[in-house]
Amino acid sequence: MINSIKNQFKQQLELLQDKKYKKPAFEAYNMNRAFITLDQAFEYVGDNSKYQQRITLLLCIQFLFYSFFVMGMPYLLQNPSRYCTDGICIEYPNCNNRIDSLIGFDSIAKEFGLFCNGRKAFIAALFFVGQMFGGFTFPILANIFGRRKILLFGMSLGSVSIFVGSLCESLLSLYTLFFIAGFGLSGYETVVYVYITEISALRFRSIASSLLIVIWSSSMLIYPFIVDILQSWRLLMMWSIGVPLLVTVILDYFYFVESPRWLISKQQYDECRKVFRFMSIFNKRRPFEFNFMEELDKFNSRCVKIASVKRVETQVNLTQQSNQNVGYWELMKRSKLLIQTSILVQMWFLRYFTYYGLQFSVSTFGISMTTTLRMLALVELTTGMSSLYFKLKYPRIISLQFCLLTMILSATLAYIDVPSECLGSLCWQQILHLLSAILIKASITIYNSMLNTYTGEAYVTTVRSYGYGVCMTFGQLGSTFAPLYVSYMQEIYQQANAITIVGLLAIVALGLTWFLQETYKKDMYDNLTDEVMANQTLPLINQDMQFDEIELQQLSR
Repeated sequence: MINSIKNQFKQQLELLQDKKYKKPAFEAYNMNRAFITLDQAFEYVGDNSKYQQRITLLLCIQFLFYSFFVMGMPYLLQNPSRYCTDGICIEYPNCNNRIDSLIGFDSIAKEFGLFCNGRKAFIAALFFVGQMFGGFTFPILANIFGRRKILLFGMSLGSVSIFVGSLCESLLSLYTLFFIAGFGLSGYETVVYVYITEISALRFRSIASSLLIVIWSSSMLIYPFIVDILQSWRLLMMWSIGVPLLVTVILDYFYFVESPRWLISKQQYDECRKVFRFMSIFNKRRPFEFNFMEELDKFNSRCVKIASVKRVETQVNLTQQSNQNVGYWELMKRSKLLIQTSILVQMWFLRYFTYYGLQFSVSTFGISMTTTLRMLALVELTTGMSSLYFKLKYPRIISLQFCLLTMILSATLAYIDVPSECLGSLCWQQILHLLSAILIKASITIYNSMLNTYTGEAYVTTVRSYGYGVCMTFGQLGSTFAPLYVSYMQEIYQQANAITIVGLLAIVALGLTWFLQETYKKDMYDNLTDEVMANQTLPLINQDMQFDEIELQQLSR
């Protein structure tokens, strides 16, 4: 019997070589009778293989054009360079007098006359308000309808709004479309972070999230050249943002699959098997036919009918009970989730507030704004690539604490006053302020990347999208308050004081990290009962039952 099984296994390996499949992490004598975990399934189909690389490429392309819209908004809304009345042109507008003509970039502010009374700030505020609503709403939809459908819906909604906005002649319609674009794109971004957490194992999660940070930062280096070529807000919104995003939605429809972890959480095991089978064939592995550990309950039921032995309750039964009516309230019902979420929302607020607060403070560092922006973009690009090293080598909490400590020390340099005679020239005090900005930029970039990954790993699949939704909503509050705070501080106090509050917020976040649990190289749970079951020693099935032997053989890489 044993020799027969070994011969069958040998024949399967020979067949595998004949079809030129890649060698998987392990092989089973009979997949249909073998039960594996989701992490083992990802390992079998190939973590960070051809399919995952294709998904990463598509997401990077989408994030590039998405960042063009968010980071390029100052270009779309910039004021005219000259305001002319009776042939006399001045640099700043006199909103109480008649203005005959405008000179400068063909922007939204110029075409619709939004350069007085803070009217152009309103359209940007509508975009961020839409992002707050999207970050809160889309996780609910993603948990009901699936990650893939809602991801496609969010990007479709955002890209169509931007495309139609480029043709819009009405200011009220443009306001509405900016809100809808923020709603859709923020929902897309929230679901993307959930999706890359659930579509593969540790290596892909680390690489994908780091690459998205790098692509986002590179937009600040690329977009100014596109602006110089197109020279119109309508052309920019249509051809550099709207049309490319619509094309990527079509590609996503054909290449993106549903999240296996979401399918398992909904007990859609056959659909999950189809997803893994597609991924395994795409990655040139033998077609996936394994059973999942969550299906042991069905197997147990069949054995009960045959053997007439007492049935033992398994994890699946508890899962079915725990997955009923899961929502945002689940984050507040359980003390552990409540504490974890309360800490993470503060850390996400710090993330967005620091990032955008630094962007709006670039005029205070003693050199031209364009030069400062490009310098910070290079810093973000470099540290974004290095964040992958931190993810693969160091625990999440330690990396976050290191970044927060760096921000605290860097922010102290901003307390140094700049003498009045130093304004307009680069003195040593302003050099220290610039150094402070560079160090904060580097640390917040690594912090962003680590926080994205940690948040996805900290929540179980059934509430992961809700956890991201709450965190993204509070994060968008930070991005909304950042320009208001910086503007206020620059008017009342010394200019450099605008970023000193980052150190205070980082001190609070650093203290809170001691209450978080480490997730590095630990199993990701899919249901609220998984962690409890993992800590129990009760058997999944009755030990008196007789089961066919299941053997796995590790293959050398």
